[in-house]
Amino acid sequence: MKRTMIYLPEETHQGLRKLAFENKTSVADLIRKAVDTAYGEDIDDIRIMEKAMEEYKANPESFISLEELRQQKRVNV
Repeated sequence: MKRTMIYLPEETHQGLRKLAFENKTSVADLIRKAVDTAYGEDIDDIRIMEKAMEEYKANPESFISLEELRQQKRVNV
């Protein structure tokens, strides 16, 4: 886990402290959950894309071009 610093408006910080207390958790945990909810799917998509690019770079001959895929699927786009 990496440590980071953010600045929040006073009202937001107080609200998060209250929520954290009510839920018996930390402000940091609330923020981590909010970031994961808001951006988790995008982050997963980036990881998938990076893995696919690594696979392509390691073995480009095993992939086909978009034009070849269109011909195989008989799709005109």
